[in-house]
Amino acid sequence: MDFNKIENILINNNCDFIHFNSTTSTMDEAKLHLEKFQSNVVVIADEQTRGRGRRGNKWISNPGNIYCSMAINNTIPIKDYFLFSILVAVSIKYTIDNFGVKEVKFKWPNDILFENKKFAGLILESYNSVKNNKYVIIGIGINFFSSPTIESYQTTHIKKFLKIKNKFIFLDYFFTNFFFYWHNYIKQKKNIFSIFKNSLLFLNEEIEINIGNNQSIHGVFKGIKNDGSLILYKDDKLLSVYSGNIII
Repeated sequence: MDFNKIENILINNNCDFIHFNSTTSTMDEAKLHLEKFQSNVVVIADEQTRGRGRRGNKWISNPGNIYCSMAINNTIPIKDYFLFSILVAVSIKYTIDNFGVKEVKFKWPNDILFENKKFAGLILESYNSVKNNKYVIIGIGINFFSSPTIESYQTTHIKKFLKIKNKFIFLDYFFTNFFFYWHNYIKQKKNIFSIFKNSLLFLNEEIEINIGNNQSIHGVFKGIKNDGSLILYKDDKLLSVYSGNIII
């Protein structure tokens, strides 16, 4: 495996790099690194045995896909915390755009789809080290070579809809895009939010959101706030929904 170019990109952006053939969870490995070294790190694994998704869900982590956690200093104000998810999502979209595929869409809060089939997902955690340094850990799962069969939604993988030789090329473009936007987020913030909003599924449509405990809420999807909450128009009022899943 040739991670040399990727490692150089990370080093140039003050990030350590760790690669595992297999590990329990890249999120857990990132936290262990933070406690030991107190430095930004990107952890990539070819396989996870206990991959985690949102709200305690399992992320099925078959060998050969992309499982990555980025632990970086939290330089963005807490009110704009969700911007980290947007930075990653837009960087993935631009990476795929580079190869001529323009139809990548986002499903609130952090699913990434092609032709209404999910191929990537994100999970975001804030983390304070033992020395009280503040980090954000972004977990990224991308179906590259294969995709699992899920009863509740359709899935796909990048090699199925994109002509790209290997995942190293994909990661090279992705990290280049991400660090550009991260370092320039103040200047690029308006543009990044615009790209994200214009790529949202179901915008200005009637939707149903599963908010947990066998409850759901209906309304018209009007947009996203900077804090990541979904703006729902219901009963002539605008509501902010902070957690849930849009039911397809």
